[in-house]
Amino acid sequence: MWDSLAPVDKRQAEEYVAAGWWRSETFLDDLAAAARDRPDHPAIITYEGGEHARTLTYAELATMVARFAGALRSLGVGRGDVVMIYLPNRWVLTPLYLACNQIGAVSSPGFPMLSTRELRQVLESTGAKVCITLDTFAGTDYATRLADLDVPTLEHRVVIGDAARVGAVDFQQVFVDTPWEQRSPDDGADALGPDEPALVLHTSGTTGPMKGVVHSQNTMYACVRASAEPLGLAPDEVVLLPSVLTHMAGVTHAVYLPVHLGCTAVVMDSGDDMALMVALIARHGGTFVYAAPGFVIGMLAAQRRAPVQTPTLRQIVSGSAPIAPQLIADVREAFGVPMRALWGMTENGAVTVTRLDDPDDWAAHSDGRPVAWMQVRIDTDPGEEAGRLYARGASQCLGYLNQRELYESLLDDDGWFDTGDLARDDGRGGIRITGRRVDLITRANSLRVSTLDIEAVLQRHPHVVEAVLVGYPDPAVPGADLVCAVVIPGGGDTPTLQGLHDYLEAEGVARVLWPDRLQFVRILPKNALGKPLRHPLRQRLEIAASARS
Repeated sequence: MWDSLAPVDKRQAEEYVAAGWWRSETFLDDLAAAARDRPDHPAIITYEGGEHARTLTYAELATMVARFAGALRSLGVGRGDVVMIYLPNRWVLTPLYLACNQIGAVSSPGFPMLSTRELRQVLESTGAKVCITLDTFAGTDYATRLADLDVPTLEHRVVIGDAARVGAVDFQQVFVDTPWEQRSPDDGADALGPDEPALVLHTSGTTGPMKGVVHSQNTMYACVRASAEPLGLAPDEVVLLPSVLTHMAGVTHAVYLPVHLGCTAVVMDSGDDMALMVALIARHGGTFVYAAPGFVIGMLAAQRRAPVQTPTLRQIVSGSAPIAPQLIADVREAFGVPMRALWGMTENGAVTVTRLDDPDDWAAHSDGRPVAWMQVRIDTDPGEEAGRLYARGASQCLGYLNQRELYESLLDDDGWFDTGDLARDDGRGGIRITGRRVDLITRANSLRVSTLDIEAVLQRHPHVVEAVLVGYPDPAVPGADLVCAVVIPGGGDTPTLQGLHDYLEAEGVARVLWPDRLQFVRILPKNALGKPLRHPLRQRLEIAASARS
């Protein structure tokens, strides 16, 4: 299975190490240093169902990593084996990731919202030997969902909660209560090296079938540094984010970044309660928040309803979607801090970041400059301002598991990775994402509407809270699309289609990019990162169009 990945280029690896972009140490070394130097410092503070669940100091985290490593060994997990972690945010996630590193296993986190079909796909594609889940969460019976699947490689199903009901291994008994670190101390001989496959992250599938993106500890180290260094993060940080820790953003900012810095991560199990998020910033002295714009909008709404003092907060960083100028102004007013923007992918983490020396509102105009160990390139057609975005460098993944041909088809001869995004130069050495090629809406006249660019303009409208452009079938031209603006209204008035047209005209937006239709919603369907999901919106429009015909 691992031979489906191209071997790490030794000469390139040596160059990365010489430049300080990769290293010979691992996150286990970072953990050991933190447990030695600041054993009583909180590493993880978790909340479940709105209530404090558990706090682990760095000394306790080191103990739990050793204990979980022993538990996995007792289940027959060894070097190269895959452990699927199918959980919402829980305190056990960080020690599970690191325990896999400790015994040479590979962790394969799965979104808790994966359906049965997608769960089977991940288990089968990774050949997972063990899957860890919980009994129920948010009305879903995860234990039964997993028990009902027949996957030949899966030897053990482990359940947090009522494991006996489905005949699974009891996580509390085997992983938490059994002192494996005392019974069979680990000499570290099996621990993963910095360049070995360590993590298989699955893309959300919003633009096609899920892909297993494989990272090493060194590529993740580069991902961590891409946030930590340009943004001036330090060991005194208290990091919060509302997204799941089974996605690139969560793994980077709430698992490996805190361990690398020796700082604190505050984690909640649901991204729905932004009032709790704001309260936790105040309660735990939060300094750094990573959240998609949709989550930030929720934080602002909570702060307006019941203002909370957050004097320790230093910055809010956002990715996954454009940041509107009004959002930056609202954050400054409500929390007194700047917003930064970053751009990256599951395949390479954060690649570009707006910096501390950029203008205060720069995140509304740019997705930042590339970090030193990553390069970006924009290939534009004649007469076009935006073009294909390519990237390469030290945080680029090792490839797609079992899909080597697909991954290599996205690389050119010089190692540039075709990101699938469209971007333009921001005028300060950075980029501005204008959309994904798959999100382009093609009109009957072959002119294309780049969604993110126009959405960013619409979200500056005083009566628009959020806006998403969605293509829907043009009844006059089979295969072509019209454009619908799906809008959450706000600001005391309801916009009209003509009003949006007038606004876009005043903003200098070409008429061909204007929406043909306006649809209001109370909430937008989103994935775990807060990215709007266009597919269900398009389905609704197609159903409505069919009903009228």
